[in-house]
Amino acid sequence: MLTDEEIQTPPKISEESPKSFWLCFALLFLAVVLFHGKSVPFSNEFLYLLRLEPNFLPNDWTFSSPANEHWLFNLIFSFPARLFSLETLGWTGRIVAWMWSLFALLKLGGRWEISVWKIAAAIFLWLAFAQSVVGDEWIFGGFEAKTIAYICLLFALVEFSKRRIITPSILLGLSFGFHPAVGLWAILAVGLVLLFEKIPTIDFVKVVIITSLFSLFGLIPLFAEQTGVSASSFDDWKFIVVYRVPWHLDLFQFSKSGTALIFVMLGFNCFAVWKSENFALRFLLKFQIALGAFFLLGLLLRWFEIFPLLRLMPMRLFPVFTPLFFIFTAFYFVPRLASKRHKIIVSLFVLLVVASLNPFGKSFNQARESVRTWTTAPDDFQTTSRWIAENTPPNSVVIQPPHRRDFWYFSKRASVVSFAYPTYNRLGEWRARIADLTDNRQISKGETANEEIETAYNQLSGEQIEVLKNKYAATHLVSRTVYSYPVIFETETYKVYRLP
Repeated sequence: MLTDEEIQTPPKISEESPKSFWLCFALLFLAVVLFHGKSVPFSNEFLYLLRLEPNFLPNDWTFSSPANEHWLFNLIFSFPARLFSLETLGWTGRIVAWMWSLFALLKLGGRWEISVWKIAAAIFLWLAFAQSVVGDEWIFGGFEAKTIAYICLLFALVEFSKRRIITPSILLGLSFGFHPAVGLWAILAVGLVLLFEKIPTIDFVKVVIITSLFSLFGLIPLFAEQTGVSASSFDDWKFIVVYRVPWHLDLFQFSKSGTALIFVMLGFNCFAVWKSENFALRFLLKFQIALGAFFLLGLLLRWFEIFPLLRLMPMRLFPVFTPLFFIFTAFYFVPRLASKRHKIIVSLFVLLVVASLNPFGKSFNQARESVRTWTTAPDDFQTTSRWIAENTPPNSVVIQPPHRRDFWYFSKRASVVSFAYPTYNRLGEWRARIADLTDNRQISKGETANEEIETAYNQLSGEQIEVLKNKYAATHLVSRTVYSYPVIFETETYKVYRLP
């Protein structure tokens, strides 16, 4: 440990000029556009934006199940979805969410008492190495419920670090209302920190009551969803954790070096600010420690194979907040070291940690992916799906490759099931439908699940297709495989069959 003589406390950074603040804001916004300006829709937006359309595909099995975990988001943004195209809504939502998130992060970085240029540099590096080290979590990306939840959470952290109570409690509750998996662990972490800081009892009671009240926007729909829901089995949740979303839920498939590195960052943050007299820094450090404890809880749940509880995602926030706070802390701590030798050693350590996250390579890949979405022509599946939208009855039910998440968006037709979009209130039936379309093929590992499902789907026999047609009242079939049914459209890769 460094002695008191080896640490100096420089004067508090003066307020930055508005010009510097907004210049940094503009530069960071350009970086976000470069890294995440994919064409709309992209990734999850193929599913979540369609939920905003009123009465979308009423005859589709998946869309007949309400997405109550995103109820507040769907309710609010279903109104503009009646007036504007999903592409317009997606772009508008992205831009507004990006701007508010950047504004909140710049304000949050100011709690470390560093210049706005250092704050911007920290945020840029964090964006460059894709925001999280493990867990594939992000704040900047597409437009969906969690982007709004994170805006609420970031501003709540800013306000709590200023010892305010009412406004941040409302925002904290709303973070749960918009996305329970984000808000739950943030609420618990903030509660633990406030208990540890021993704030006045009346203030703590206010936080609990106000946060609970605004959490009801997310809590009531979740309870309502349980009415008449068939219980999911242990194997159902194991399938979700290990094969469907292992990058989010299966800590055994997380990078071991990445996991260790996050805790190294947390250790550095503790070393740098543990004895700080600055309430904001103590609050934000203990917030990270609580998130780290929840991450370890997730590891224990995985170790003992308690798969149903892993759906709560206790490890979600730690990998995305700690790396950013690590860089903020480095910019705060290094100038306060009196010894030039210690400044050099700590700076080299920080540079080594950041370099190990490969910000240059990852930033290039993110930008290249953004360009690719604008320059790549539609593939054969998308061409086929568009043809279906224009040439089949609206009430058609299509047997289609279940691993493709873009079918609904391009075809505007019902399908049997989607591997990309589990119906969490009917997991047993969802798995049964996936099994029907893959001849009950057992997936070997989550990272190759899509390829294995596609292979199994294309190996279905004509007799199996006939069974599926009758079981699910299907009217059309999309496949690479040759069958005896009438072909009504084909590309180089796919054929569309009419099922008599």
